[in-house]
Amino acid sequence: MNTSYFASKKIIKGDPRLVSIARKPPYWIKAFVPIYKPLCPSWDLVLNYKSGKITKEEYTIRYYNETLNNLDPATTYQELGEDAILLCYERVSDFCHRRIVADWFLKHLQIEVKEL
Repeated sequence: MNTSYFASKKIIKGDPRLVSIARKPPYWIKAFVPIYKPLCPSWDLVLNYKSGKITKEEYTIRYYNETLNNLDPATTYQELGEDAILLCYERVSDFCHRRIVADWFLKHLQIEVKEL
């Protein structure tokens, strides 16, 4: 499993391994990339972070409480598949929930999920 972002030059349009974990992927990619809704953060969480109402740390805590704590890591990993490439919007240098998911898999399954 890997992570990346929608605008990355490293992802190939039409690659069946691509999976969005963003609630609403860009129009130009949503036709061929499925959305794995269980890992999508709530709009409220996204908007609170983007508007500066909450910090990265608060976002992480809320994402765990609202999303990850309600999922079984092994089941989630199995449903996504070991070859999945999890996508969202933020570039590599930006704070992003896909890296929180990667850390969650490492913590619970000892599986390292690398950024492409």
